[in-house]
Amino acid sequence: MSNSAGMLIIDGDQSTYSVTNLGKLLSIPKADNTIKDIIEFQTNFSTHLQNQTIDRVVLCEGGNDSKKMRVRMEFVVLSECEKQSMDYKTYPTGSCTRLINSTYKKETGREFSDDLVKNSLPKYMGKALVAGWRFLE
Repeated sequence: MSNSAGMLIIDGDQSTYSVTNLGKLLSIPKADNTIKDIIEFQTNFSTHLQNQTIDRVVLCEGGNDSKKMRVRMEFVVLSECEKQSMDYKTYPTGSCTRLINSTYKKETGREFSDDLVKNSLPKYMGKALVAGWRFLE
């Protein structure tokens, strides 16, 4: 999300899950996108991973028109997962939109917007939620 990584922790399976909204926990200064800032973001993300009990990281991946900042942040997240031998998945943003608009209701019987409200999530966290939900077992 712009210069910030919106993060959630999702526990459970696809039918019953709970969500902890970590919000925009990590970011890079908007006015600056130096390599030093990217490395600091990676260090902070690394520390965050080490301080959590996480089975898998799921990234809602930007499309071909993604801004340079997003591409760099996504690379850092995936690179750090690789360094820590953490399981990770990526899911395209366009596919997240399709999940929200059709698949989610078919598979759960619930409106996606209702589950956003139930979990006290702002609309802008929708793609993060649905990407994580997609890979719940």
